[in-house]
Amino acid sequence: MLKQTVSSGVLIGVMLVGFIFFPGLMAEAADRVHTVASSETVDSVARDYHISAEQLMATNGLPDNKLYAGQKLTIIRTAYTPAAYQWSERGKRIANYAKTFLGFKKVAGEETPVKGFDSSGLIHWVLSAQKVPIDRLTVDGFYKQGMDTSTPKAGDLIFFLEKESLKVVTAGIYLGKNQFVQSGYGAETVQVRSSTENYFAKYKLAYKTYTPKGEHIVQSGETLKGISDNYGVSVNTINNRNALPAGELIKGQYLQIYSNPLFPFYVNREAAYDKAEKVIKYAYTLRGFTYAFGEDDPRIGMDCSGFIYWVMKEQGLSVKRGSAEEYFSLLPKIDNPKTGDLVFFRDTGARLGVTHVGIYLGAGRFLHTTENAGVHISNLSSGYFAVKFESFGQAENLIY
Repeated sequence: MLKQTVSSGVLIGVMLVGFIFFPGLMAEAADRVHTVASSETVDSVARDYHISAEQLMATNGLPDNKLYAGQKLTIIRTAYTPAAYQWSERGKRIANYAKTFLGFKKVAGEETPVKGFDSSGLIHWVLSAQKVPIDRLTVDGFYKQGMDTSTPKAGDLIFFLEKESLKVVTAGIYLGKNQFVQSGYGAETVQVRSSTENYFAKYKLAYKTYTPKGEHIVQSGETLKGISDNYGVSVNTINNRNALPAGELIKGQYLQIYSNPLFPFYVNREAAYDKAEKVIKYAYTLRGFTYAFGEDDPRIGMDCSGFIYWVMKEQGLSVKRGSAEEYFSLLPKIDNPKTGDLVFFRDTGARLGVTHVGIYLGAGRFLHTTENAGVHISNLSSGYFAVKFESFGQAENLIY
């Protein structure tokens, strides 16, 4: 009896010592998820759990130091080893960041943590915060814009369609193992749901990806030789797949490493001019580069016409540096555009007239740059661009 009492006392003493002198151990065992309070910061939360701020941000896919009251932060002590250049890692960050908003309220038409989210608003906020250049679309728009995938991974989008009409009903951010984060549709808050729930059984499933495999994000100081050695793909092959002018790299470029085109809208389509395919390949590498009015250099930023001027100039094409309206005035208007032709829009933003231009890819897609998303791909069928569409222009006449 005495031995049992002594043993119990020792156990209690060890627990007290652990609680007093090693509070982090208790937190690790009891509090794997932390709910952010209004006054907390990344540094203060990390300090409370005796982990680094970098570790906390990496675990939860936080794009910056901004926290929102009510966010659910996962606390993990295992050392975080980033796969800096892999899209699978980007997908995990997307999925983890989406989970931090569990419990946030559903509000139709909204897209911020402060006001709330609808299902498409949550997708837009999370993808944009993770620097995936994307328009603010409806769930149907995200479905049309995304790339099909038969092997969904964390960070891809999951869609639910009516089986007969194939109308998109709702969507979420896929986590893997049939789970996804979604705002609303049967609930009043952001929740983790399962596609195996009876609630979703009547719908057809589809998956789209905005985080494709096979791209390398250029880091500061990298060389083509280093990237070539890393992937075991020759310098010439990487050059050709990305139409890199003189092998020059710019930090932040997305280089296609593998053979299958990531965005094959232009494949097997007639080109508008000899170097149209190279212009498109090179323009792809600049997705996500920022918008800057009046500029035409990706290292500074580019407006819509500056983007076109830069990619054509870098491919050795002699073009005039003009505005969208000036390009519009120079080109014959056509009804059946070829890959590489230009597409014009009217009355965008607060300006009137022909104010926006992009490079047509085929299948209704075009490459352009806007203030919010930077350089990215959009679809002519999306509500905004369908209304603002002016005409196609024959790009060959721009070259002299």
